[in-house]
Amino acid sequence: MIRQNYYYLVAGLPDLSVEQGKLQYGTTEFREELKTGLSSSDYRLMELLFLSSDNHNLLSLLRKDNKPLLADGVYLPEFLAGEIKEPVTLKPYMKLFIESYRAETRLYPNLSEENELSTLWYDELLTVKNDFLREWFTFELNLKNVLLVLSARKNGLPYEHQIVGSNVVADIIRRSNARDLGLSAEWPWIEKVLAIAESEDIITREKAIDLLRWNTLDELNTFNYFTVEVLMAYYLKLGMIERWLRLDFATGEKLFRRLLGELQNSYEFPNEFSVRDGKK
Repeated sequence: MIRQNYYYLVAGLPDLSVEQGKLQYGTTEFREELKTGLSSSDYRLMELLFLSSDNHNLLSLLRKDNKPLLADGVYLPEFLAGEIKEPVTLKPYMKLFIESYRAETRLYPNLSEENELSTLWYDELLTVKNDFLREWFTFELNLKNVLLVLSARKNGLPYEHQIVGSNVVADIIRRSNARDLGLSAEWPWIEKVLAIAESEDIITREKAIDLLRWNTLDELNTFNYFTVEVLMAYYLKLGMIERWLRLDFATGEKLFRRLLGELQNSYEFPNEFSVRDGKK
């Protein structure tokens, strides 16, 4: 299958200005640009990055807990509410969860409802045919599980029923009492995560975790230049920057400058697609 290149979309991304601690061009604006700039098939792939908000909304609607619904998912909250009554077009994992929830026949009775939904979600995501997405979701699942176990161990809390997913790494750490969770041969980032987890400073630890995520995105895109995968990584990095801008202006600005610099300098652009400094 021939992969589509988005020369103009990648090369013509506007400068991401930071003013009063906020990005003026963030994930919301970027998504709007992607809706018209990507092919329908590539945008459907991009939408897989938005599903966590739909999971939040789905649980809130099923529980009728009146929690604020998020507007940045794949499905509008109103549409999702209608689909819950009679699921037709929702993702398969959502249909499965709704059916089991209504029938009160838990698929993973030892897990919380949140973790049960997440397990079904990741089980579906890890079968996606796009290599970048499959590897990214695998990395994220493994990272979250490892961090959860290390935190639980540190605080003397049980964790066997908090681990999400049914992949190899999840199965190993459910059974392991080893320092490295038995993952030295299975997961190349385990030593880095173990070192990060030893930090007593929460901010330092969180920044190091996001830096690991950032570098992993770069590694996954080593041989991608103008494809949808580059735009996926850009979107994910923007999300990290937005999070840190809410917490720490200086850190967020530094990450933003690094992201823009990478975008402009990491690729050899053909002459007809020169990168511009922020003006379309």
